[in-house]
Amino acid sequence: MIRPGKWLFAIWTKAPGLGLLGLAVLFVFCLAIGGALARFHRASPRAGQQLEGCLTCHENMGGFPQAHDPRLIGCASCHLGDPAATDKNLAHKGMTLTPGNLSIVHSTCGKCHADIEPRIRASLMNTMSGVIAVDKFVFGESPDPNHGFDVERLGMSPADTHLRSLCASCHLGQEKSDPAPVDATSRGGGCSACHLDYHGAALVELKQRREPGLTAGSWRHHPDISIQVSEQACFGCHSRSGRISISYEGWHETLLDEGVAKHSSGWRGRYRILSDGRVLERIAPDVHFERGMQCIDCHVAAEIMGDGQRHAHEEDAVRISCADCHATAPPPSAASVEIDPETRKIIALRKLDQPGRRFLAGLLGRAASYPNVFLDGTGRVVLKSKSTGEELRPKSPSSACGRDIAAHQKLECRACHSAWAPQCVSCHTSFDATAAGWDHLSGKSVSGAWQEQAGNFLTEPPALGVETIAGPDGTPQERVATVVPGMVLSLKTPGSEDTFHRLYAPISPHTTAARPRDCRSCHCNPTALGYGRGRLDYLVQGDHAEWTFIPSFGLSNRDGLPLDAWIAFLREPISGSATRTTVRAFSLQEQRRILLVGACLQCHRETEPAVASTFANFQDYRSALSRRCILPSWAD
Repeated sequence: MIRPGKWLFAIWTKAPGLGLLGLAVLFVFCLAIGGALARFHRASPRAGQQLEGCLTCHENMGGFPQAHDPRLIGCASCHLGDPAATDKNLAHKGMTLTPGNLSIVHSTCGKCHADIEPRIRASLMNTMSGVIAVDKFVFGESPDPNHGFDVERLGMSPADTHLRSLCASCHLGQEKSDPAPVDATSRGGGCSACHLDYHGAALVELKQRREPGLTAGSWRHHPDISIQVSEQACFGCHSRSGRISISYEGWHETLLDEGVAKHSSGWRGRYRILSDGRVLERIAPDVHFERGMQCIDCHVAAEIMGDGQRHAHEEDAVRISCADCHATAPPPSAASVEIDPETRKIIALRKLDQPGRRFLAGLLGRAASYPNVFLDGTGRVVLKSKSTGEELRPKSPSSACGRDIAAHQKLECRACHSAWAPQCVSCHTSFDATAAGWDHLSGKSVSGAWQEQAGNFLTEPPALGVETIAGPDGTPQERVATVVPGMVLSLKTPGSEDTFHRLYAPISPHTTAARPRDCRSCHCNPTALGYGRGRLDYLVQGDHAEWTFIPSFGLSNRDGLPLDAWIAFLREPISGSATRTTVRAFSLQEQRRILLVGACLQCHRETEPAVASTFANFQDYRSALSRRCILPSWAD
């Protein structure tokens, strides 16, 4: 409250010799100043009950959802600075253009979302622990690929400089100095990497900001800040490594030069050029992408932003599975009041709750409820798209899934329904001390750079292997899953002899096809079994038969295997040939069982009733055989 009388008394006590005339003049002066300040106080923009001087210049800024409206929470609550200052320079002192950066998030986003900040910091999207652990394992700097690391604590060892040179930009802690959307060249920014969405007028204005004549006071369109995470936000980082964002949309990375691609006939329909110059070639997209589904339609907050636990690898943090929606029986469900508070809040924000509605609960041991997947009045699963609002009804698995066959109970859905996966079967990695490099962690030019020379990128159905996962009750379970060459490379570190590694890695390709692979594509396919590409034949001579394999690629002089192979043909695999301790190739016994079925498929189709019944009761298959059936010599 403005009190001119109080000011006048304070001045008179300090200078009692002013006299009555002096006091009268001072009284009039104090009234004038007090009135002016009172008018300023009443006219100043406010955020709730607090003064918000930022809005004096930025009062016309729009684009905010209600929860982040500056007239409710102010500008300084996110961008810092001094909202009480009337001078521009003073008001902007201590301000940030990128409040999502994790270095300051405790003073910005974390003030309202304090429970999420520690989860984000511990998440793999921030620490990159799994990537670092595998890299340091291959470089011989860590005894196993499961050790915990944090990208912010990388040193200058060969593995660390390799990561700094090629990998360290794809983590949430990567600092941003200027606002910009996430793309193939711009990543990081903490919370803003996912929740700041530039589109429409906000994106147009962002591109114009460096043009003369457009001052900050002229800016009108703030990017959206909400839970509506765009596909572009995911694409920025996940177009690298496993390249699942690229694959999901039906693109495959090539080694083509941009100029060569653009001179190809009809290149716009065939190729896509990313902002970092990589050339993508069109191929079959995931069936879920074709139906308009986005990443956030399946992946839940607890796995994306972390659950507060430190996981060794990305697959350990996943809480969803295909069988959650594509169920053969009524899936587990819960009313909104019965599920976790965060999911309940998302349901409320998306206005998806209705009386009696039950939301889908995942089947995995670390399951979480889906905020946009629920049961209709008949008990059928309904997925409501978060981007379009369209209601989709996932199909139940068909009889072709072979669930009546005991051995097929171990199959992950992706083992049969992944149409293809990006694969690189050879790479040479070495350090050039004379080359100019870039340190992604420090954001500075450095002397010396790691360089990779890759072989051709291939697009084919992935190989299969055995992965141990935690079942619904938490106990380990073996599953047949998809794998690709993870690190088939020769590695030359400074001051050391070059080493050779043949490691495969688990992958969820995100190339789901409605029609699955047929039986022959696994049981008679050398690539699926891990032998590599080539000719796999079943040769019958009289009453004797044997499988033979002629590889397409030459044999490596390092380990004697074909260049693209994971294991040797009908041999016991070497242990430790994967980037995970939970993943292995098929044992010799498993290879023989798979090829035994393949032998039957040389003459019979899997759809024949007699063959189908034999496969369903494979333990007693010999009793169903005709005398004309010729089995491999090793068949029991």
